[in-house]
Amino acid sequence: MSNTSRFQPRPTRWKLAVTLLIICLMAQLLAGCAWGGKSEGKAKKENASSSPIQYQINAKWNEQTRTIQSQAVVTIRNVFNRNLNELVFHWFADSYRKPETMPVQFKQRNEQIRNQSPQDDAHSSHSIDDRFFGGITTKKVTTLEGKALQFKHANQSMTVTLNKGLAPNESVSIRIHYEVQVPYGAQRLSYTDDYVGGTYWTPQLAVFDSIQGGWNRVPNNPKYKSDFFYAADYDVHLNMPASWNVAMTGSMIDQSVENERKIVHSKVQNVRHFGFYASPKYIETKIDLPSGGQLSVFTFEQPDEEQMKKYTAALQDAIGFYSDKIGTLPIKHWKFAEAPFPEMTDSLNEVILFNRLGAAGNEQGVLSQDVLRSIAKQWFSLAIGHNALTEGFLEEGLSEFAAQYYRHEQEGAPWAMSIWNGQYPNLSSLDTWTDPDAGALVIPSEQWPAVLFQKQVTTPAFHVGQYSELLYRVKGAALMVQWVQKSGTEALDIVWHKYFQRYNGRMATIDGFTNLIGSTLGDARKSNMQELLSMTSPKPLA
Repeated sequence: MSNTSRFQPRPTRWKLAVTLLIICLMAQLLAGCAWGGKSEGKAKKENASSSPIQYQINAKWNEQTRTIQSQAVVTIRNVFNRNLNELVFHWFADSYRKPETMPVQFKQRNEQIRNQSPQDDAHSSHSIDDRFFGGITTKKVTTLEGKALQFKHANQSMTVTLNKGLAPNESVSIRIHYEVQVPYGAQRLSYTDDYVGGTYWTPQLAVFDSIQGGWNRVPNNPKYKSDFFYAADYDVHLNMPASWNVAMTGSMIDQSVENERKIVHSKVQNVRHFGFYASPKYIETKIDLPSGGQLSVFTFEQPDEEQMKKYTAALQDAIGFYSDKIGTLPIKHWKFAEAPFPEMTDSLNEVILFNRLGAAGNEQGVLSQDVLRSIAKQWFSLAIGHNALTEGFLEEGLSEFAAQYYRHEQEGAPWAMSIWNGQYPNLSSLDTWTDPDAGALVIPSEQWPAVLFQKQVTTPAFHVGQYSELLYRVKGAALMVQWVQKSGTEALDIVWHKYFQRYNGRMATIDGFTNLIGSTLGDARKSNMQELLSMTSPKPLA
């Protein structure tokens, strides 16, 4: 009896325990109310946040100095299960500082612009060349209270030393004051006389290896790219001349105009690239989507009404097709901004830079292959992240194949001729892929780089060089065509839905993609994909 009583609380002990519990709950409730009263807005924002990384950015485009003057408050919650003594950010706009680090993607176009620039007293050749370079100046890094933090800005990254270690699940906020010198011409971030925009103008937290305990400090690869970014939440105020129209990532919260300047306020969650494109010449055509969202097309000239109706209808059709085949994105407002040069295309979260509208209509359909591919990258590059240097097939190959899939299903086009058959489609079908060392915008099939037949599509970009994009895109799409011809489009649709469900907002790898095929469809179809990925020289279809 006495032994049993030791494990059963007496009535007085039970009452005491209940009383203590009530006191603790009341104390916690009061403390919570006090916290909410002091920082209710902050608490609500943190509860609504979808990412442990948050950027609050106030930026101003100075069209006279061609600079973006910016201040960023970055809040990081440590989800890495390790104490952090430092934070590392990418400054990829520093790749525009010197010729050897400058991306080769638009080399021909920039040389053409340089050669066509007037040579007079007001613009010496030296000053003209200077316009094509850019970079970031980090002015200071502080705590929110203004206490200076030590930082090292070198080799396209910035390391910030924290005043004290950041334990797992703890958060820290820092303030970064910086200025971006935007390069002239054609780049992923650039300006012309009546245009500015792109990516790489905000700090990007580097990927942290929780196993090895190190940060990814790899600089941007000039012969392809090194994008490897977490999805984050952004709250951005962008100050522009009042006469400029802006297409930017996120939902516009408000817009105010004062002293011939306007401030556009935009917020968005879970994006990898916060981008914008702006011009005093942009004319916005906006339509409401049946889903309740909106779609805008920004063009430099007033578009033909009938042509624009066909164009926006085609854009809606492509977005709907990919949504059905892959999954629905939470984009409330799609924006398409016309590029100042035909080679310039890019896909940033919710905003796509496309070829000039006059080049949109072609023998393939209303939308160019570049536009179809750029839309697909909203899924295969932005919703689903990856390391561009090592997993380029997941972006270029799947997006190019998605564009071909759209043409096959929606326009009745036959599958593109496959290099696996020993047949070579003309590179003009890829629209604007440019060999940086070639004199023409397209390369006849007989002059295709040997790398297509010497390298696996899984080869890291630093082992491929300037033909990385071509390898991942052409060979990647070709192997997907062969896989689908054997497995069927129904199998593809199942895999893509599963792939999106598993990796949306996360990082994917090629191994993860093939493993998902195995777990979804079985080992035979997984093995077939692995065989195709490992091929170098093409083999005829069975």
